[in-house]
Amino acid sequence: MYVEVERVQAMRFRCKKCGKTFAVLPEGVSFYKRFGDKDYREMVELRCNRGSGYRRLSRRGKIKYCSPVTMWRQMQKTGQQTLDAFFDLGELPFSGIIIIDEKWLRMGNGIFHFGCTALDGITGRTILAEVYPAFTEKEAKEFLRILSKLVDVEFLVADDSVIQTTINKVFPGAIRQYCIFHIKKNIKKEFRVPKLMTLSDEAINAREEILNIFNADTSEEAIRRLAILIEKRHTLPPMAQDIVNRLASKIEGLFHYLDHDIPKTSNQAEHTFSLFQPIIDASKSFSTGVGNFFRTIMFYKNFHFYSSGPNKDKNIMYSMGVNSDSMFDFIELP
Repeated sequence: MYVEVERVQAMRFRCKKCGKTFAVLPEGVSFYKRFGDKDYREMVELRCNRGSGYRRLSRRGKIKYCSPVTMWRQMQKTGQQTLDAFFDLGELPFSGIIIIDEKWLRMGNGIFHFGCTALDGITGRTILAEVYPAFTEKEAKEFLRILSKLVDVEFLVADDSVIQTTINKVFPGAIRQYCIFHIKKNIKKEFRVPKLMTLSDEAINAREEILNIFNADTSEEAIRRLAILIEKRHTLPPMAQDIVNRLASKIEGLFHYLDHDIPKTSNQAEHTFSLFQPIIDASKSFSTGVGNFFRTIMFYKNFHFYSSGPNKDKNIMYSMGVNSDSMFDFIELP
């Protein structure tokens, strides 16, 4: 026997300071939880893997017609749990090499936040991920101070950002290595010409000479090639002169990858950003909570690996770790 259905109305309020909304229900009425935590976690895994919209995602699997706001709240909860789990794991092997990269996150309404992530240079494990409304020297120091509580950095690989100028204030003995991929990319961009125009033979030869610096087998050979260009820079095209002068000013952090067994690019972080780009873009649909959202994605790959290729739609995220089919030992680091 069923009781008579009675409709009630909740009162909604919005905080003028933080913008959060909350509801006040009538006396004797409580919130009804439609789905279990396990179901929500499965939907979050699908969300992290496929990058589809919340409304389309809510029609997948066992959760039907789930509110996109409900999915967003569960993503926030999972993000905090993922972060807590990372710090609860204790001391894990660390190679001493840190890769740091930054990415602008679109928040909507013309607002951008700054996501910064730090990865192990050998295993690719995410060490730290934070979001800031701006990223100046102050925020860089704060990020590095948090990082110093987790690991002891010996080598840094990053692009030409504020992190490069701040790292030695927190890690005095750290060796800085510029990302060679970004340097080569900027060199080629300097020699770019408008359509229907071609570079002169002199400019092409100068570009090849500059790029050939990074093909050296030893740091001594690379420095020698750069020194030759510095001596004759006044005979080079103007665009090549600017590039040679900038390389000379960064020479202390250009060729450490030839003397030490460290990565010469920050492509691990770039790959992570591109892999989850459709999901990161979803943060622009919400005015708050991008911090937990960014952490959810960055730390999520520590515990799962991504399946791509012809079976992408069939095989989604596979769990990794204890009691899973893909359990493997940690890589023995030197």
